[in-house]
Amino acid sequence: MANNVKTQKTFDFKELFYVLKRNWLIEALIFVLILAMGVAYTRINTDYYVSYATIVLRAEVGSSTSDYNDTVLSKMYLTTISSLMKDDAIIDRANKEHEGGGISAGALTVSFDEDSLMLKLSYRDYNQQDSIAKLDAIISVCEEISSGGEFFPASIRIVKISPQTKSYPASDDSKILTLAGIGAVLAVCAYAIIMYFVKDRISSVDRLETVTGKKNFVTIERRKSGNIILPLGEGEHESSHIEIDLCKLSDTLIYMSDGENNKVFQVQSCISGEGKTTVSTNLARALGESQRKTLIIDCDFSKPSIHRIFKLHRETGITDYFKGEKTFDEIVKPTGADHVDLITCGDRISNHTIFFASPKFRAIIDEAKEKYDFVILDCAPVKALSDYINISAVADATLLVVGSDKLSARDLDYTVKELEACNANLIGTVFNFSAAENKKRYNYYYYYRKKDNK
Repeated sequence: MANNVKTQKTFDFKELFYVLKRNWLIEALIFVLILAMGVAYTRINTDYYVSYATIVLRAEVGSSTSDYNDTVLSKMYLTTISSLMKDDAIIDRANKEHEGGGISAGALTVSFDEDSLMLKLSYRDYNQQDSIAKLDAIISVCEEISSGGEFFPASIRIVKISPQTKSYPASDDSKILTLAGIGAVLAVCAYAIIMYFVKDRISSVDRLETVTGKKNFVTIERRKSGNIILPLGEGEHESSHIEIDLCKLSDTLIYMSDGENNKVFQVQSCISGEGKTTVSTNLARALGESQRKTLIIDCDFSKPSIHRIFKLHRETGITDYFKGEKTFDEIVKPTGADHVDLITCGDRISNHTIFFASPKFRAIIDEAKEKYDFVILDCAPVKALSDYINISAVADATLLVVGSDKLSARDLDYTVKELEACNANLIGTVFNFSAAENKKRYNYYYYYRKKDNK
């Protein structure tokens, strides 16, 4: 199976709801701020007046040979007159008629009812008298043009139902507040979506357990070297190795083991840099200190590094066994740690994934199970290589190492689903890089009860 870089993104409304709930304070501030801006705008926004009038359109055929009667012709001219009232030419003539000018087509609203032949007009202005005068000027110009017979073949009369144009005060406050409320909700949703896709990082044990649905066995804090915070699993080289206490985790695995069962543990992470290799190494050390003979197999061909931690060479390892050049005993290297041995990757090969899918890899695992109490498989990150698919088939259980603030909840959920899809037995997690100032510790010492086979 070819190497495969995982880049799939998924959208989960439950996940989005969690982001909304987690950031409720910031979201409340955003909502209140936008709503307050809307309220402030209503205070400075000037109220206006709306003048209104209703006119009736009458079109006379004027000829007995016409195909139309007066009513049909009037209906035909409703649309024409409605458009004409907002035409630039009409507005310009109305401005000349109105002494103050300032008439705008945008302030005029025209609607009509074909059945009653009525046109309903309204005009808004910040001055009550100007509002009335401007609307009257527009109606007057339209009456003049339509009655003259210069532009229309029919005789058109525009009659105001009420001889006096009326007006009333109006305000956009309710509309502004409604838009501010809608804008506030959209802003909160936009913020949550941004946090969901960009900054929704796994930064707590509660969040980790919620997304994975598994218990976290142990939380590891960042360690300091002088004044420099040294994240576990990063900056490892031949002359340095970070030791952490994983005795409780090793005790849990010892309790879970049952004779020949539950010996092989696959250690995974989603991405590189989450401290997976450090956890694998220190877990093996803890098991060795508990007098359990332990073998670490470096299955991470993307970034093999366990040999550096134990100051060994990577040559003579998995690839040599795969080629048939070495036996199992010949590729096992003592690490110097009590009861802990190592099998390195060996030389690089073009397609190492073939090995994990071959019977030879299962043969290594079977022989390791006969000779060791525990086998720790340090695997490549799920989103780096697809090796975990074949490795899961020979592992008894899987531990997932998750670095605090290293990946999004979406990517973690994707990793869990990928492991479950290949039938990996994910038993729990290790939370790495926890902030030192976080006083709440989660060092779990879980004993899983064995199922009653009776």
